[in-house]
Amino acid sequence: MTGASTLSPIQAYFAQGLRGRSTWQYWAFGLFFAGLIFAVLQIPSAVLFVVGLGMIGPEALQGITASSETPDPSAIATGFAVFLVTLIASIASIVLFFIGSTRKPENKTLVTISAILALIATATGIYLLGSGGGDEAANQMIAIGIKQSALIYAALLIGFPPMIIGLCASVKWVHKRSIKSLMTAHTSFRWGRLFQTMIVFWAIAGALGIITHLLGWSDYEYVFDPSRFFIYVIVSLLFIPLQSAAEEILLRGYLNQGLGKYIKNPWIVFFITSAGFAALHLGNPEAAKGAENGTLLLTMSGYFAFGFIACILTYMDGGLESAIGMHVANNLFASTIMGYDDSVLPTPTVFNTTLDPSKDMIMLVLSMGLMLFILWKLRKPLVPDLPSLADTMDDKSEVFS
Repeated sequence: MTGASTLSPIQAYFAQGLRGRSTWQYWAFGLFFAGLIFAVLQIPSAVLFVVGLGMIGPEALQGITASSETPDPSAIATGFAVFLVTLIASIASIVLFFIGSTRKPENKTLVTISAILALIATATGIYLLGSGGGDEAANQMIAIGIKQSALIYAALLIGFPPMIIGLCASVKWVHKRSIKSLMTAHTSFRWGRLFQTMIVFWAIAGALGIITHLLGWSDYEYVFDPSRFFIYVIVSLLFIPLQSAAEEILLRGYLNQGLGKYIKNPWIVFFITSAGFAALHLGNPEAAKGAENGTLLLTMSGYFAFGFIACILTYMDGGLESAIGMHVANNLFASTIMGYDDSVLPTPTVFNTTLDPSKDMIMLVLSMGLMLFILWKLRKPLVPDLPSLADTMDDKSEVFS
């Protein structure tokens, strides 16, 4: 139903999650299904990464600290067993879901068993990823590879669009609702709001950069190298928006809507997904650097704050447009204008600086607070596209109070 509504923007946005098939079984299988598509579609990214490493040659990777630990046979056996559990649970979940959900009426028992198996497959899959991640040699290889080749940089970034494909496929085929309902509660996706947020972010970031430099609070170094800069900029402009949008659609979109169906207080939901956003960045070089110098908690607090601000934008707008715009603007600014040592994306930039977690947190709070104020003043009323049930129900407890 399109038209006026008594629901707030955030209620209207989370009401989109009530459309179609929205029981816990479908949310569980939907998350698994999106993750499965994401994993399968990583193959082109991996191939391109290997090709890029081959092109830069082994001499470029010299000096990488290899692990001296001998592989533990029991750990290998455990990993293989977990892989088998993941594979069997995945296949069984897909088969049972297809049989149970396509029957008329649906076979709720089969769908429930499928959802439980999907949760098992998701948990074991995350375990496999976690046990294989965080390798120092792998992180060094990625950092060196990005510095040496724009092809490797592109290979890493094209691993993110499959996340968008997986989530959209899940919403369309598992939940049986429109893809737009994942993005916004407005009648259409507001591209103008997205670009408006990017402009506001860049204006504030640029102004603060100039002010802090003039006051002597910054240690910016001019490092512009046109021979390398422009090819990386092209890659950034092509793929950074997709990478940023993927993270927003997953955390501020799918997970917020799913949790919002069962948790009435939106701020609790926002806390959970913002903590998840911070956890996803624990493997970044910035986190490793923070662990070395004793500022890990402060460093991760910055990621949490960024994710929470994206949630506030979603709360304010009733959609992901501003959250995506802020994320895109931030990542483009960091990958092209202002880089820093030990960055997760060590690309050629115009200026370079060093991380100072205490100062950076203060600047984050000030700049993001100003951005929220400006965007609040520039906001326009939401024209909601709502499920008729959620729009007319007397008890709106299923949405958000």
